Amino acid sequence: MRGKRLDFVFWRALFTGRKVLPAFLGVVLMTLGISGTACALSARCPDVGEETVVSREAGKGQVLSLPGCWDAEKILLFEPGYGKVYLGKERQEISAEAATDLTGWIGQTVQVWAESGKRLPDVTILQGSALPALFLEVDAARLGKINHDKYQSITEGRAVYREADGSVGYAGELTQLKGRGNNTFAYPKKPYQLKLKEKVSLSGLRRGKTWVLLANWNDLSLIRNQIVLDLSQETGLRYAVGCQQVDVWINGSYNGLYLMTEKIQITKDRMNLQDLEEETRRVNDQPVDSYRRYLEKGGELLDLARGYRIPNNPEDITGGYLASIEKFARLRDYSIPGFRMKNGISVRIEEPTCPSQEQVDYLGRRMDEALTALSAADGRHPETGKSYHEYLDSASFALKMLIEDFCKNYDMLGGSQLLYKDADRVDPKIYAGPAWDYDLSFGMMKDRGAKPTGEYVLSPNFSKRNIYQIFWGQEDFREETGKIWKQTFRPALEILTGETVGEGKLRSLAEYREGIRNSAAMNARRWGTNSGAGHLAGNNFETACAYLENWIRQRIDWMDANSRD
Repeated sequence: MRGKRLDFVFWRALFTGRKVLPAFLGVVLMTLGISGTACALSARCPDVGEETVVSREAGKGQVLSLPGCWDAEKILLFEPGYGKVYLGKERQEISAEAATDLTGWIGQTVQVWAESGKRLPDVTILQGSALPALFLEVDAARLGKINHDKYQSITEGRAVYREADGSVGYAGELTQLKGRGNNTFAYPKKPYQLKLKEKVSLSGLRRGKTWVLLANWNDLSLIRNQIVLDLSQETGLRYAVGCQQVDVWINGSYNGLYLMTEKIQITKDRMNLQDLEEETRRVNDQPVDSYRRYLEKGGELLDLARGYRIPNNPEDITGGYLASIEKFARLRDYSIPGFRMKNGISVRIEEPTCPSQEQVDYLGRRMDEALTALSAADGRHPETGKSYHEYLDSASFALKMLIEDFCKNYDMLGGSQLLYKDADRVDPKIYAGPAWDYDLSFGMMKDRGAKPTGEYVLSPNFSKRNIYQIFWGQEDFREETGKIWKQTFRPALEILTGETVGEGKLRSLAEYREGIRNSAAMNARRWGTNSGAGHLAGNNFETACAYLENWIRQRIDWMDANSRD
């Protein structure tokens, strides 16, 4: 309907010559996410940098969102279209030439007056928490396109990343901005992937060019993903993903509070595995994605296999691989390379992004051998004689199982169970991890895992295609899980509940909450309240955080009483 209305207004303006074009432009600007208010205030903090933020239309007024790293006493505030502008009942003059102290107006709705005495839309002035600020400058028309199609991308722009103290973490070219995610991309607040021109370490995270911005639309507490990613680091899950809460402005307009994470990828700085994709490129004359795709069904070993018919392979194709256990139906997507095993477990190959037929077959055979050994009563493959420990790193699977079970991850079997394998000459085992995708955890979903008590990963409801239940059939794995719970996992939870103070990234629930409180308020004003997400786990930031903390404490109590000895 919106598209038809835009077409009508455009053609009417074009052929009648009437003054409809401004209205049409206003609709277009709002569609692109650009403020269309009659008065748009702009602000800078020259003591910190030259970045400018602009207000957004909000009902009959406007909202101006300021970075937490700015000094609110030294703000240059101006409105380019009205000359002099005055704020408040006292009509204090503001300008781009003299700093204005906004501290008394933070969190307030303030009257705005033009020099002529005309009353302009009121402005609500907000300031974020003491967090980094990310400023992205991109083409507005392209931004509208990527917000509607995650396969579109912006390939040029500028990015400035300011740390919480205002120092520059990065200032330079932006070489890619695109949408990401599956279901999460359908929500109004879009998650993004961005790529910088150079490798950098932002907020102490591992160096890289590519970064992910998680929108956390479903999670009104905005901290579920952060808690689990930090917990996975604290408990020693190898290649655990680093993350940082960040306020984001796009073209000067506040776009919300995001969790910026390292991208899970095979690189020396992120996941230091053999780069099989690069080695495959080197031995072929054409780009690997230019070769024909293939699909085979009903094979002797695999029910389904999909990849690329690449003519040449490196001498060693035993690694590295990054893969994920997917939903059964998702592997029907023609574009997804991977395989489905005879037991119904579907595996997507994430890297190499264009695996050859030989590489798909190799990983499929390896997984089949591993699970055959794991399913045997004595834990050994009946033909190779190898123990499942020779195929699988049981400690990583035990720790990952505890993570999934503790937070009752709704997507446990839905595409985020990552696996990786290096070349045999480095390490022949398949590992679980890294941990990823926890916005629908900790009792978020009414139809599964809502209560903090009871079995979850080992529930009979998950018996089909559940790799952790296959592991649980081995007595030594059960013993290993109990040992990790007592020695590693349970002490980490004491940091989360505030009983002890950690030395790593993991913090108490109170610290997570208070660390983003002001930015959460700005995010709520930008996006409103997602009523679909709040049906169970609170209906705003405060109630969502209270629900989360209460749920976690009850879950810990239940797991203490039912510890896996």
